[in-house]
Amino acid sequence: MNTKVTEYLDRLKIPYKIKHHAQSVFTSEDAARERGVRLSQIIKTMLLIDQKHGVVAVLPAHKKLDLKKLKKLSGSKNLHFMDKESVEKEANLVVGAIAPVAEMLKGMAIFVDPSVFYEDRVDISSGDPRAGVELHRDGLRTLLGEAVHADITKEG
Repeated sequence: MNTKVTEYLDRLKIPYKIKHHAQSVFTSEDAARERGVRLSQIIKTMLLIDQKHGVVAVLPAHKKLDLKKLKKLSGSKNLHFMDKESVEKEANLVVGAIAPVAEMLKGMAIFVDPSVFYEDRVDISSGDPRAGVELHRDGLRTLLGEAVHADITKEG
């Protein structure tokens, strides 16, 4: 399976393993079940917006985003989740299949919770709801580029 995400991983020579799903998945819980991993190994990428400025939150799936913390860190008082149409039309991404790849999220401030690096192996979206990608946390660190590392979660 070739996607923009796997092509980018190949270009950067980041080792990964494709994990095909029996059916398309759009939630972290379904992804964990399909891939046979713990929810803490699934990395979710959430897109938010404040007027026209995009903000990306990257966190482990077993935690919840703390919107108050993210608003304070980003300086965006009116931050809210991007609707499906905006994600698909403006960001050219598939809701439920967004990978934490800084290169594909250009122009958006990226905030990553440090707890995404607690697991040795993590699973991200392949950009296609029919498969995920497993990689080492160091590969994830590379994909996130110059993201801001900060506590953006609350226990969920």
